[in-house]
Amino acid sequence: MDKFHENIRRVRERLGYSQDVMADLMGIERSTYSNFELGKTRLFAKSMTRFAKAIGLTEEEILLDGSQLTAGYLQSGVLEDRLEAVESKIDAISDKLDAILKKRP
Repeated sequence: MDKFHENIRRVRERLGYSQDVMADLMGIERSTYSNFELGKTRLFAKSMTRFAKAIGLTEEEILLDGSQLTAGYLQSGVLEDRLEAVESKIDAISDKLDAILKKRP
């Protein structure tokens, strides 16, 4: 499994989602989603858009622009940079949620 596919799993786990939940959010079969995480299937542009929406980002935040696509698949360096940014955003959102939950009686 390469770093990109490992990061897909890590993002899902940070959100507390099962593979079933991610698959449902993306409108795909769980086995298809599992194959993304295992690196057996690539996340092409359409699937990447669904993944972005499932984790609460816009298509632009994940895909950047058309110049970053190579045969429908983001270049690995761009993917790693974007996934690091996604992880940072998830951490920030998680921190905000923790703060909100601590304020509740």
